Amino acid sequence: MSKILIVDDDVFICNILEKYLTDNDYLVDTAYSAGSARKKLKDASFDVVLCDYRLPDGDGLKMLDAIKSLNSAAKVVIITAYADVNIAVKLIKSGADDYVVKPIQQEEILHLIRKLLKQPAKKERKVISRKNGTDFFFGDSPEIRRVLDLADKVGPTDLSVLIDGETGSGKEFLARYIHEQSERKEMPFVALDCGAIPKTLANSELFGHIKGSFTGAVADKIGVFQEADGGTLFLDEIGNLEYEVQVKLLRTLQERRVTRVGDPKSVKIDVRIIAASNEDLKEQVAENRFREDLFHRLNEFMIHLPPLRERKKDIQPYAEYFMKKANVQLGKEVAGFDEETKRLILNYSWQGNLRELRNIVKRAVLLANSDMITKDTFPEEIRSFHLHQGFERSKSDAPGDLRETSMEAEKDLIIRTLRSVDNNKSKAARILKIDRKTLYNKMKRLDINLQSAPDPSES
Repeated sequence: MSKILIVDDDVFICNILEKYLTDNDYLVDTAYSAGSARKKLKDASFDVVLCDYRLPDGDGLKMLDAIKSLNSAAKVVIITAYADVNIAVKLIKSGADDYVVKPIQQEEILHLIRKLLKQPAKKERKVISRKNGTDFFFGDSPEIRRVLDLADKVGPTDLSVLIDGETGSGKEFLARYIHEQSERKEMPFVALDCGAIPKTLANSELFGHIKGSFTGAVADKIGVFQEADGGTLFLDEIGNLEYEVQVKLLRTLQERRVTRVGDPKSVKIDVRIIAASNEDLKEQVAENRFREDLFHRLNEFMIHLPPLRERKKDIQPYAEYFMKKANVQLGKEVAGFDEETKRLILNYSWQGNLRELRNIVKRAVLLANSDMITKDTFPEEIRSFHLHQGFERSKSDAPGDLRETSMEAEKDLIIRTLRSVDNNKSKAARILKIDRKTLYNKMKRLDINLQSAPDPSES
């Protein structure tokens, strides 16, 4: 990752360029005076220096000499407020690689840096800005482009959306993206994790309650439906709701009115619903664990969000994105991953998806002792992972840990494990060290039917 130094006494310009170049995968530092710039140039090397022609304690020509003496390999671009041919000629003769005239155009600066460093223009990946000021990076694989194409189409409508995807795959961020494509984008986006609500409080969290309606109800409370009124309500892991709560949820969606616990009156609401689940709701319907009428009410439009290991093209860009974020959070200046670590990142199965990758990369940035991340900053279970090892394990008689198994071995390993426990899925999930919901998802994705599946031990 190339390093850029911006030298300008205009803090606003420095901040604007720093954010823009950081978002375009550069490591950026700033200095507001010639003296500060000299100190930074003594302490670190830079690939490009963007320097204002007029500084409080020096001019562009003097700074040009200082930069070349302290960091001779750096490309130097002088920023000037004057489109004067004589100044331009003088700067180029003195060793400047190029110059730009204020007002600065960010795209022009980026194009110039890439030209000086002989870097091809990168195809921009999907990034959305959220109202809290943070960004979410979507990647650019064919798989995620298909997802975003569907999201772009359904976003402007008022259809209820059901997002299917594994834990940690980014379902809430996709829901936020859909909300931001809608006419409700200026209204609230409210997210509720249905799997984290105590069963006794589900009604209260969803619909609200009035004071004294149950033990502990010491004050009136509005639920998430009223919080999201006019906007979008995201119900994550909706399959975890109790059957009785599902009944009231269906009534609320049909009548577009919400009734708080203990309140005889109902209130009209206008809410768009986006729901998500990491387990097969169709299977839950078949097992009478989820209401079929509620499923069809939610499933006006379904989007499947593939797990990270099925979006190989996104893994390295995601790792670099999380590294950049971790650098800012931890005050580090890690530049990238060495080649061995890149291979490890690409081949690991990432059962925890984006959440697992983000946490591992942040840990690696913290532990990094140089400007490159090496595999020794990764936990032992990832360092020891090897595709061939996972494949060979799946061919043995003993069940193994699914998190350490390659994609091409997953089906054989799941079938073998299910056979070893007489198709008891709860026991199989414990042996494989995944939850039961994830096992069901994998069986569906890999088209595993124990009755028709060949016995791996015979192969």
